Amino acid sequence: MDRSSSLTWVAGPRTPERVYLTRLWNLGTWEEWQMARARYSRMDLEAVVRNPLRGHWTHHGKAFAETVCGITMPNEVLASYAV
Repeated sequence: MDRSSSLTWVAGPRTPERVYLTRLWNLGTWEEWQMARARYSRMDLEAVVRNPLRGHWTHHGKAFAETVCGITMPNEVLASYAV
């Protein structure tokens, strides 16, 4: 699987595709997005927004994905750092 080296610290070679794409929405660089667009279809990228993983999204990643895809996600998808 061809993945960006800068996302390696949060997404290793055994990371499921859905988790990797969620992390791409949250932390991806321009170069990582170019690699992803060559590998994944728009439907693949939107699928992780339509069916988001709970607790895996940052505020900025959620806002970015909602803006690009025109899909509203519930606030339960946001990561919580409360102790």
